[in-house]
Amino acid sequence: MRRQNKGPARLTLYVAVLASLAYLGGGIALIASSQSFGVFPEPGLLRYSMGTLLFIYGSFRAYRAYQRFQEDD
Repeated sequence: MRRQNKGPARLTLYVAVLASLAYLGGGIALIASSQSFGVFPEPGLLRYSMGTLLFIYGSFRAYRAYQRFQEDD
């Protein structure tokens, strides 16, 4: 029997982990940064809710990547 090549699956897992870290970092930066440099919305409900949503979505993606990592072993 031939062994299956797990290279693409492993690469997809690493990309999922990096994406989850990017969402988590973006959410934290949006909530914690005091200067917006004209890119982020002004501090207020919209900015904090967007940061919270990014953080929650990044946590969800990290949890799913962790589940996939556990299934790979």
